[in-house]
Order: sequence, then C-alpha cells, then structure tokens
Amino acid sequence: MKTSLFIILFFLTAPVTQAQVNELIGTWTVIEMTNKSDQDSSKLTEDQFKSNGLFFDCFFIENGKFKQTGNLADESNGAVTTQEGTWKISGNNLIVTLEMSGNKFDLNYIWELKNQTLILSRTWPGMKVIMAFRKKQ
Repeated sequence: MKTSLFIILFFLTAPVTQAQVNELIGTWTVIEMTNKSDQDSSKLTEDQFKSNGLFFDCFFIENGKFKQTGNLADESNGAVTTQEGTWKISGNNLIVTLEMSGNKFDLNYIWELKNQTLILSRTWPGMKVIMAFRKKQ
C-alpha cells in the first residue's frame, strides 16, 4: 500500500522531462479561445479567427526564450503587437515572464499537450481563459 502511494505521488510531482520541453519548442498558433467569467462565456473558433483576420502566435525558443505576437489585444485596435520574455515549465505549470514598458510580469498557465494540441488555461478572480494552439510546421 505504501509503495503504491509513493509511486502515485512520484508521478504526480515528477519533474518535467527534456522530451516535454522539446515538444513545446517551436511556433504555436491559436486555433480556439474560450473566455469564461462569472457572468458570461464566449468562444472564438479557428474559422472565426480567420474570417476576422485575427491571430496570436507563441514562440517557445530554446534556452527558455519566448515571444508572442498577434492582434488580439483590445488596446491594439487590430494592430500587431509583439512581446518578448522567457518561459519555464514545472509539472503542469507554464510560467511566461514578459517585459512590457520596462516592467516584468509573470503569466501563469496550466498546460497540457493533447493530440498534438497545446492547451493553455489561465485563471484569475472572476475570469478564466482557455486557449488551444496548433504547432506550425
């Protein structure tokens, strides 16, 4: 019984493997985004992104470098914006540190690779965002 419990705990807390890190390296484009709040829920599909000329790409670069570019930010009025920073994973947590206007801040996501789709979810009081990405070839 104790052995079974130890094995279960080991796999729940096991460190991230190099293979998992290697799977993330590359360029990922968003194909679906769901916003859920206490009052509302909305979803953008891949077809809606395309028909509205919207995109959001994340670049997971070796050595923990990160870049995101897209035209989804409300304040951008459709203009393409790019932010750079770093990324690291710990278990099922993905932490992206971005630098904008001289300030650094962390975006904490829960991540999962499922059927060659990267799923990132982020929650804060009253809001949850779930994004699905496809790796660009």
